Amino acid sequence: MTPPAPVTDEDFRLGDDAFSDQARRAVLDRLGDHLETQSRRFLGYQANQSITGTEPLARFLSLHLNNAGDPFVENTVTTHTRWLERAVLDYYARLWHARVPADRTRARADDYWGYVLSMGSTEGNLYALWSARDYLDGNALVGDEESSSRTTYIKAAHPDDGPNAYTPVAFFSEDTHYSHLKGMRVLDIPTFYDLGADRYPGQCPIRVAGRSSKGWPIGVPSAGGDDGPGAVDVDALARLVEFFAAKGHPALICFNAGSTFKGACDDVAGACARLRPIFARYGLDRRKVHFDPDDPEAHDVRQGFWVHVDAALGGTYLPYLEQAHRAGMLHSGPPVFDFRVPEVASIVTSGHKYPGSPVPTGLLLMKSGHQLRPPSDPAVISSPDTTFAGSRSGLACVILWNHLAQHSTCDHLRTAVRAVGLADYAAARLRVLSDELAARGEPGAEDGIHVGHTEQSLSVWFRRPCRELVMKYSLACVPFNRGGTRVDVSHIYVMPHVTAQLINDLVADLSRPGAFDRSCD
Repeated sequence: MTPPAPVTDEDFRLGDDAFSDQARRAVLDRLGDHLETQSRRFLGYQANQSITGTEPLARFLSLHLNNAGDPFVENTVTTHTRWLERAVLDYYARLWHARVPADRTRARADDYWGYVLSMGSTEGNLYALWSARDYLDGNALVGDEESSSRTTYIKAAHPDDGPNAYTPVAFFSEDTHYSHLKGMRVLDIPTFYDLGADRYPGQCPIRVAGRSSKGWPIGVPSAGGDDGPGAVDVDALARLVEFFAAKGHPALICFNAGSTFKGACDDVAGACARLRPIFARYGLDRRKVHFDPDDPEAHDVRQGFWVHVDAALGGTYLPYLEQAHRAGMLHSGPPVFDFRVPEVASIVTSGHKYPGSPVPTGLLLMKSGHQLRPPSDPAVISSPDTTFAGSRSGLACVILWNHLAQHSTCDHLRTAVRAVGLADYAAARLRVLSDELAARGEPGAEDGIHVGHTEQSLSVWFRRPCRELVMKYSLACVPFNRGGTRVDVSHIYVMPHVTAQLINDLVADLSRPGAFDRSCD
């Protein structure tokens, strides 16, 4: 059978004349055929391609659904789906052990607030970083009374005896998603690397090899480096945080629950237990903050740290693995990353990764007492402007609610357990293949393909194959540093749509002569 011609820009180029109905449908059918073919063997990214039960959603595609404004405040945009949004938020609040307020108009400081995202976890990370910056640098929070309103960003004046008191420092591991650095640059949040190289060259409290400037690494090292499981090195993190805490800086700490490439989960509970005495030693557990430049007496009491968890992938399946472990379905459970850890202030996850959605989406939850004061209260929508986006996708809320409404907790447990079991199967098959390729001296894989897999992660990584297979299976590729030598690596993500047969097909293709010969790429 002759494969179809590739889709190109020319198929969709628009001109002055309209497409005929027949031509328009034909080109959309061609696009659909291409995407369905790719989705059936989609392995390289965290995006579930098995999206079922969507038939009832078709009627909503002809409606404009906009959840503008705060999800908990009724407003005059009447074509909204905030009822479903609130149901989804409450569901994940319970899953992540956040406190659900009995009365939203009288929310306590440790009750949750949040919203469904229109972009994905990048939007949630941006909002969390923005909130953390203003919380740590002395700006007014939602419960503070200011003597006058402000429309611009103003950092509070630091106390005379604490010149660094309102200069937060961000910490993140080398396995953290790139959106964090982007957000820190947009928000002008200095990282420990920036401040270390600028103010404290040569004083880094940890020893690092490579990827550093003036002795400071760009990210907190991950345990074991590129050959490790992908979780942050807690010892290194603690030493770095203490270095800056001793100089009076508040700390903004970002953890991962399902890191981008290896799918690793940081030990958030264990790390916070290590950091807790450091916060107390340097007065970051409780400090007075003067938030109003026009009223020097106005103040509140806050923590001098913010812990954010990027659970873009793990937030929606790791809780079920924990429940499965308690039910005896797994021999071990994942580390605790959620609001049971008292230091955690905010968590984000991406709904289009897991459980899956035809459009990017996700959700952010944070503690109400940490919520920043909105810049405005626009009369045009009769709602405070508490979210990052103005217009927000009402359709995304319908999609997430529809998925959760179709499945019981037992269904979610079985799906998650099946996925991690299949990831283990994929790792085992690839390790056998690695030995076979090394034994026959396969070009490009003479020493095997260096298979890696972290327990309870959905990711399996190995040496990058030829471009033909990278494109066939949509494989993500990054360079690793192994003993000073660059090694190009690909990974697969065993999402719920992946089957044992698809894994077998991949292994069969990788076992072909020339599969790792990249000389013609």
